Amino acid sequence: MAPYAVHMHVVVAANPHARFGRAKTAGAEAAAKLVEAGHEVHFFERTSWEHLLADVRDACSDTDALVVVGGDGMVHLAVNVVAEHEVPFAIVPSGSGNDFAKTLGLESLDAAIAGLPEALTRDPIQVDALRIRHSAGVRYAAGIVSVGFDADVNRRSFDLQRVPSRVRYEAAIALTLTNPHHRTFEIAFDDDEPFELSTLIFAIANHQHFGGGIRIAPEADVFDGKLTTVWADPLTRIRFYRLLTKALRGRHTGERDVHVQDAQRVRLWSSESVDAFADGEKIGALPIEVEVCPGLLRVLR
Repeated sequence: MAPYAVHMHVVVAANPHARFGRAKTAGAEAAAKLVEAGHEVHFFERTSWEHLLADVRDACSDTDALVVVGGDGMVHLAVNVVAEHEVPFAIVPSGSGNDFAKTLGLESLDAAIAGLPEALTRDPIQVDALRIRHSAGVRYAAGIVSVGFDADVNRRSFDLQRVPSRVRYEAAIALTLTNPHHRTFEIAFDDDEPFELSTLIFAIANHQHFGGGIRIAPEADVFDGKLTTVWADPLTRIRFYRLLTKALRGRHTGERDVHVQDAQRVRLWSSESVDAFADGEKIGALPIEVEVCPGLLRVLR
């Protein structure tokens, strides 16, 4: 059935813990709005990301559209479903960061829910995605793959289970800032020869922001069919703090110790044990290979 059909079968998937539980009714509200518009809705709400992914994958084998309600983790779920089933998807941004949704101009939770029926009548836009090959298989991502500071923050936030969820990410940032860690990587762009670097942060970007608004890759664009990589030379702690402050405003890439390079494919490995994260979700240990998939995603908005 075409995505602009009057009556559609829609899968709605929600994370009730999005925005630390402050938007826990958003999924049910989105589903109700679509039922009111005359659509057949299959609604999933799970606290386990892995169980939700399995359920949604099964349901999307025969559906017209997917709606995900949550933050960047739910967008990550959607991307890994639609990469297999070629289903268009819509986003109801109700997470704490919503970096990918903001990239597409989707910032209001209430407006997104109210606009869902109309969004399903429009042709989807085509947006680039990232394909990540790693030791356990293949994953897809919408935003940014990182192996430095941002990955350390995400990993630490998962460990802070005794910290209230509403301040867990901020606590993880503060703790990571006390001891930022340089790592040595081997990097290869496209078919170029690999080179070695030591850095606090290495980001492979499809869009500009991570961490709920840090503008790490101001030149990145989800429509340009390429990856934008950003990394820094070895930094003192004070210099890193200053660069991080500039990154909040996207003003760091002109600095002498910051490097930006575009590519179609990036290979990344290390002699150290290093985990890669994408869209804030853990992918697994290096080595990884990341390549751009131009126009893979079809987004309804």
